[in-house]
Formats: sequence, C-alpha cells, structure tokens
Amino acid sequence: MALVWDGTRFVTEGGSDTGESDSEQPLTESQQVVAILDLKSDQPPPLPIDSKHALSTATAVLHYVTRLSSDKRTHAHQLALRTSLEPFATVRDWIRKQYFSGRKEATIKAALCWALNPNRTQPWICKKAAVRPSQATVAKGLALHLRMHPFTRSEVQHEFSAYQNWIVERDRRVGTLVPRRNGRTLDAAVALVELQRNA
Repeated sequence: MALVWDGTRFVTEGGSDTGESDSEQPLTESQQVVAILDLKSDQPPPLPIDSKHALSTATAVLHYVTRLSSDKRTHAHQLALRTSLEPFATVRDWIRKQYFSGRKEATIKAALCWALNPNRTQPWICKKAAVRPSQATVAKGLALHLRMHPFTRSEVQHEFSAYQNWIVERDRRVGTLVPRRNGRTLDAAVALVELQRNA
C-alpha cells in the first residue's frame, strides 16, 4: 500500500482502507472455482477477483442462503433474503439504494467491510468500520445481500474507499460551512434576550 499525493491530500493506493495486512486475502482463480462449486461448504464463496466468476459467485451465495433450513438461518440470512434482489449495474448503485432505503452510513460502511472480509468476527468488523455492535447484525445481512450481486472484490474495495472518503469530505465541508460560535457570542445573545424580556 503506497501513500500518494493527489494534489490536495495524501491517499492510499493499491491497498484497502480496512488494513491490507490484516484483511482477508482473496482466493486464487482455482480456489474461487472450488468455492463456487462446493455445495456442502458451511460458508458461501467470497467476492471473486476476476469478473468472469462474478455471476457464478453471486449465484452460489444466493443458493447457499436459500438452501439453509429456516431453523439454521440467522437474522443476517433472513435480512439478505428479505431485501429485494434488484439488478444493480455498479456497487455505487447498490450503496445509493441502501442509503435511500434509510440505512445508516455506518451500517453501509460495515456491510462493505464485511463483504470484503466475510470470515472476520463481529468485533473485528466493528473496529475496522467504526460501528456499534447493534449495527453489525444488519450490516452482515447487507453484506450477504451485496455478495448476491455480480460484483468483484476490486469493485467493492474501490467503492468502500470512495464511500469512506465521501463521508470524511462531507463532514469536513459541513464543518467549514457551519460558523463557529464562541462563548462570548452566546453570552451576548442571552443578555439581549434578557433585555428584550425586561423591556
């Protein structure tokens, strides 16, 4: 992972914002094919590197979740199945749909992180995505739902980084637009209100 100046700030290039060293490594092409075809696996296949495996991986994840008996389905599995499976051209379209469906930014961020690291624990995801444990269950369901779409690992990584940067940039812009208040201004306002009330 390299630190590169983009003209306005330093950005990381060639790595994941989830910490490349401790993030899950993607499967090789042959491992991905085995994971797709393994119907008896206790986990669905992770996001593929190659776009030629994207559709079959998405189908395998969908079949994995639908094959589970209702007593073995977790809340995350149920949420993934309840969320409508619309075709999305890009990961960004999927993010917009979740955002406009009322999902919180932190939940979407955790879902993207969990889609990239499906075998990580809830505390790890909470730490990496900076979310509360209460948001993590919904995020796991959304991550499964995202993996039911034909996206590659690099597409999700790119949008995860872009989404985090968008949140930071938006918060920075909002912070500069809102005028700073100091204690003296507040004291003067209180004094004026008191004068007006007593007049």
